Amino acid sequence: MVGMLVFGCENDIKDINRLTNFEDLPLQSISNSKITYTDSGRVALIIEAGHIDRFPMGEDPFDEFTDGIRVLSYNKEGEIESEITAERATNYPNRDFMVARDSVVLKDKEGKMLNTELLNWDNTTNKIYTDKFVKITTATEILYGDGLEAEQDFSQYEIQNIKGRIKIDDSADSTSQSDDLN
Repeated sequence: MVGMLVFGCENDIKDINRLTNFEDLPLQSISNSKITYTDSGRVALIIEAGHIDRFPMGEDPFDEFTDGIRVLSYNKEGEIESEITAERATNYPNRDFMVARDSVVLKDKEGKMLNTELLNWDNTTNKIYTDKFVKITTATEILYGDGLEAEQDFSQYEIQNIKGRIKIDDSADSTSQSDDLN
């Protein structure tokens, strides 16, 4: 006795294209990287990242940083001008534009510190900005607000909608400061 079993299947072309579409995959994946950018032989910028996926194809190529990022910016004397850290970021090299997201912290050489959840960095205009909640800590005060525009070195900044200000008392008998708003 001879038996024959025939199986048939029908695949939707959309499903096949979705599974075989390589445009959605990174061309390169890099782990634990350190990228140094120089200008006229001097270090201008160092980017350290846990993981980078590079998507160089398409109309707007980008690099996706998904496991932490640290960006050190240096002045012409070789000193650290500022440091940005974030959980994630997206860099658009053709536009010279970066978006840092999740637990973003910017520190400048004078000790000022910005905390926010989203920070846009436009290197063509040398500006950083956000429309999200910001907290700025200086030696004398803590400022809270919604939205910020600043120079990329954080030397000058403007909070768009100030929500609160706390003066810091740096006297010796001051034991603690609260940064809670009522």
